[in-house]
Amino acid sequence: MESVSVAFDLMKIELETAVDNLNSEGADAFKESDYETADSLSERAKALRDFCKRVELLADEWKGSFEPTNEPDIAQSEAFKRTAQAILPHSKAAKTRLMVRFPDGTTLAEKTAAQTLALTIERIGFEKVSSLGILVNSENIVSKSKSETYQDVYFDPFYVKTHSNTQQKKKHLEQISDFFDLKLEVTII
Repeated sequence: MESVSVAFDLMKIELETAVDNLNSEGADAFKESDYETADSLSERAKALRDFCKRVELLADEWKGSFEPTNEPDIAQSEAFKRTAQAILPHSKAAKTRLMVRFPDGTTLAEKTAAQTLALTIERIGFEKVSSLGILVNSENIVSKSKSETYQDVYFDPFYVKTHSNTQQKKKHLEQISDFFDLKLEVTII
């Protein structure tokens, strides 16, 4: 039965990480004066925070009703350590950024990989990149349509699809660079 308590503890860690990520994304959107996105992320973070409280109540109920009272502190147990080592490395990775250097010496390295991707594409040309048909979650990386599922970076009238990990963003930029022979130097930082 200790494994259920371990699962609750690990779920709380994962949920707190998700809340922190939403807070960070919301702060970035607010700093960029993207108030619509900031409001949306704020609402999602509030809903997730409420969900975290419900999980906490369920964990307390479990521990009070079903967990044997003679079990050691769960965070110090071997089961917790083994399970944490197995699960947490597969959690959302620490945030990484991109740095893009153009042959003329221009360097882009924004606060997020998504911002760097979008600004690099803007510099290359939205129409040019759109013509390549690079897909991100089954949507063209650049289009005039807002994603139905994921958040985009918006440059009137274009939407840049940024819902991918940093490594994938790097690959997309390298693919674009190779196709147009731009000789971009793309680095994960």
